[in-house]
Amino acid sequence: MRNSFGLISALLLAQALHAQYTIDWSHPAADTYKNGVMAARDTSDNVVVVGTRPSYLGAAHIFTQKYDKDGILLWERVDSTGIQWLWETPTWVTTSSTNDIYVTGNMYTGTTDIYTDSVIVLKYDQLGNLHWRRTIGPAFIFGVHTRCAADANGDLYLAVAGLQPSGFHLIKYDPNGNETFHVMETSPIAINLTSMRLKDDRLVLVGTGIGAVHGAVASWDTSGNFLWSHLVAGYGAQDVEVDDALNTYVLTSFPDLIAPLSGRDVVIKQFDAAGDSTTQFVYDFNGTDQPSRMTLVNGRITVIGWTVPQAGGYMDWTTFQTDLSGSMLWNATYNAMLSNDEIPGWVAARDNGDVYVTGKGGPLYQGQYRQYVTLKYSNGVQEWVHTDPYFGYEGVACVLGKDSALYVLGYGSMTVTRYIDDLSTGLADVSEARVIQPFPVPATDHLIVPISAHHPPDLGFDIHDVSGRTIMSGTLNDASSVLDVSGFTNGTYLLRTSDGGAVRFVVQH
Repeated sequence: MRNSFGLISALLLAQALHAQYTIDWSHPAADTYKNGVMAARDTSDNVVVVGTRPSYLGAAHIFTQKYDKDGILLWERVDSTGIQWLWETPTWVTTSSTNDIYVTGNMYTGTTDIYTDSVIVLKYDQLGNLHWRRTIGPAFIFGVHTRCAADANGDLYLAVAGLQPSGFHLIKYDPNGNETFHVMETSPIAINLTSMRLKDDRLVLVGTGIGAVHGAVASWDTSGNFLWSHLVAGYGAQDVEVDDALNTYVLTSFPDLIAPLSGRDVVIKQFDAAGDSTTQFVYDFNGTDQPSRMTLVNGRITVIGWTVPQAGGYMDWTTFQTDLSGSMLWNATYNAMLSNDEIPGWVAARDNGDVYVTGKGGPLYQGQYRQYVTLKYSNGVQEWVHTDPYFGYEGVACVLGKDSALYVLGYGSMTVTRYIDDLSTGLADVSEARVIQPFPVPATDHLIVPISAHHPPDLGFDIHDVSGRTIMSGTLNDASSVLDVSGFTNGTYLLRTSDGGAVRFVVQH
């Protein structure tokens, strides 16, 4: 039997040796009208996601779900006003060092026109028990924007714009939900809030500023003392980062800085620890450039955004990385389809500089379905990309897991996917002795598992479903390499072998 499988095994082996990523599991919500908003990971490698439903469909509540690393849904909690016409939507989720979960959001009325009522803050423990719930108001009806961050002591810092009076608000709660302080700008310069960062004893908030073409940045310490604030020339402040020296980096854009008629350029404005403006770094990608998000990891700033070429056309997503001196290390463009927009949604970066981006774009599936896209860059080289036409339709958040895992939250169906980056784990360079490639794909009633002379004569195996449960075990050898999968439900399964091999296969009856 080994000889009869020789040619097939060789072909499948060649494919396996070039593996780049593995989808460990992917779970859409049973309610397909749920929309994903944000994701976070705790210290046990569980992922927590928040989402809601459109208010015109009803049941527009805050949904909080927690999955373990094997894809098992540990719990879901629903927060509701209990009033039919007063809805809720989440804006952010984060976890503490003790794996408590904090969720921010707001209450609102309306379906097509949204009128904000107040801000919501929720604290759950790791088992999903609600410890406390706070509401803050009044809010301006045109919208309220919230973020939160937790420190090592379990204190929560809530950043808000859209409360009355106007400007940035910063509120601190102790672990029991008691308000420690509520401070705001003395001379308000902020219209909305786009991001916040907590670094050591420093908090920095950014958003759109008053006046024409301005961003706003303001800083407090963790005791509530105001430190400094500035208006920044640019189309709003899209994001902020703080380095170990407490220098602040504000992400914005402004036209024609590189050269006349260069179009809108990306700007990173730098402030020192005292809030003094030191310099700015400007980047042009030959078109109208609009950044959306950045992350600072191990001395490297990674930025995502979109670019419309100078000649016009569709958006392409742009990713670039710099050092803290503003020198560009690399840049890359994702443009899988000329006649379709590619727009990034979120970015995550590892200490070694590897970058993962999720968003939306082409190519259109069957010419009509917009796909959600997740890809990896290493030193600016795209190492792999995965597109999914069925669930998500747009990647809205991604967080790094342990052991080279990546969690991605899709907007549609609140879909959570766990990737294993084979190029980081070394699975892409797996030895020939550990490669197993079953067929046919998809399997119907039986699965053939070819083994070669490189494997031990009696090779133990286990098959797991997407929840991590073992549903079949046994030994592979010349006499038993055909497995009966007729009783398996349709789906994706993981085959692990006793020599350390692992491969996924699909059953479709």
